[in-house]
Amino acid sequence: MEATDHLKASLLAAIALANTFGSTWRQGRPAGEPDAAAVDAVLRLTTNQPVDVEVSEWAPGGRQLHDALGHLPEGRVDEAVQVVNGLLKATRAAPQLTRHEDAPWHLHFGDPDSATGWIAEFATATATLLGSDDIQRLRRCEATRCEDLFLDSTRNRTQRFCSTACQNRTKVAAHRARAT
Repeated sequence: MEATDHLKASLLAAIALANTFGSTWRQGRPAGEPDAAAVDAVLRLTTNQPVDVEVSEWAPGGRQLHDALGHLPEGRVDEAVQVVNGLLKATRAAPQLTRHEDAPWHLHFGDPDSATGWIAEFATATATLLGSDDIQRLRRCEATRCEDLFLDSTRNRTQRFCSTACQNRTKVAAHRARAT
């Protein structure tokens, strides 16, 4: 395991949580109201431990992460930094080493047993992105009726869609437009 694996997983979870609470359209469909299962799926990106989820505890942080990350595709880094700094202060993000049962020691930035602790970790991962050369890798899906954010994982930085579903919908629509 590389030293950054846990941080990268936290960043992907931060983006997923932001999409859960901030996108009104996801992969061609109206986004539904976030529920405990959706938040649990986000947390599964970083942990295999069961987490009790109360959606109302996650909503403010998820919306603020969406606000911060949503500024980046438009190149508004200063606005994103302001939101993330506010989240870091509000959650009192402080690094600490934690271990769960047989897992190795790893870094958390808040209490891993509370929504505020997880939001602190996700805000820290977002802050790390903001201070890196990979900031341009955060993009908004180019498909119609999809507002999801994603981290471009391609070597040449050309990924345009959040998922193959959005890519396929776009290609089918273009094909149909040419055929008529």
